[in-house]
Parts: sequence; C-alpha cells; structure tokens
Amino acid sequence: MARGVEPAGQGSAFENIALAHREIYALYEIAQSMGTSLGIADTMALISSKLTKIIPWSSCSLFVHQPDALSLTCRFSTGVDAAMLRNAVLKIGSGLADAVARDRRMLVNVDPQSILETAGVPGESELRSAILCPLYSDDIFIGCLALSHVEPRRYTEDHRRLLERDAEQAGAVIHNSMVFERTQEESL
Repeated sequence: MARGVEPAGQGSAFENIALAHREIYALYEIAQSMGTSLGIADTMALISSKLTKIIPWSSCSLFVHQPDALSLTCRFSTGVDAAMLRNAVLKIGSGLADAVARDRRMLVNVDPQSILETAGVPGESELRSAILCPLYSDDIFIGCLALSHVEPRRYTEDHRRLLERDAEQAGAVIHNSMVFERTQEESL
C-alpha cells in the first residue's frame, strides 16, 4: 500500500469515530454544567454552545411549560429571528405545542413559521426547518427545546437521535436552573 493512501472506507471510519467523540464530549459538558448554579439564560447559552458542535442550528429556543396557563413560554432564544421568538407563548391545545407537550413526541423538519403563527407573532421568518424536542425532569414535562435552520428539511434521523439523547441531560439541567431562579426570587 502506498504511503499516505487510506484503504477504502477508512476515512469515513475515522470521521465516525471523531463524530462519536464530539457527541460524547458534548454530553459530558452538559452533564458537568448540572452542578453549577446558573439561571435559565446562562444555562441555555451554555447548552446551545455545546449543541452547535453536534447539531447544526441557525436558531435555538427554549419554551418553558407554564402549567397554570396551559402554555409554553419562550424563555431563551438566540440566533436568527431570536427577537421575534423571545417571550412568544404557545398555547397547549394548538398544533405543535400539543404534539410536543401532550403526545411527548419529537417533531422533525416542521415549518418554523407555524411556531410564530401559533404564538401570534407577526412577520416572516428566515428559518425553514425546525426540530422540537420535549424536555423532562423526573418524567415531568418542563418544556421544549427548538432548534431551527435556514435550510429546508435540514434535520436528519441522526440529528433526532442526538437531540433526544442530549435532551435527557438538558432537561435535568434546565429544571435545576428553574429551581435556582425560583429560589433566588423567593429569597428576595
């Protein structure tokens, strides 16, 4: 075999190993952040920065469940159209929020414009595809993580699998942040 020439398929094997390593390291970093006392915005900034290493996104948003109002409120948004999404409210009983909150299922390659329309947010979004993932802590629904992209149909089965795995860790981290913020407010 000539020096510097890889056997067929070896390059993709190395790429798969590198991808698996990045996935594991991102999961590790999310788990490490569980021990810190951060508010939701700081926690989501950390989580979104780790997710970008393994799942492409143009926009990352967190919708937190408001059980008394039967809704999901956007508590964090960064990236494309972030200003439009901040403080948006999705009523449970309306399409996407129902599928995520009640049916406990992930939605892949949904139209982000439908999120804005459901929330009553005016304007046209640059985003063309989204993946929405329910978040749980101790089997209690706490919210939804939405990653969106400017490319249509950007998300694959691998992205769904990775986000589902990350969501297990992120749910506990975000729940801790919610408890931290609530405790901080009550102490004041």
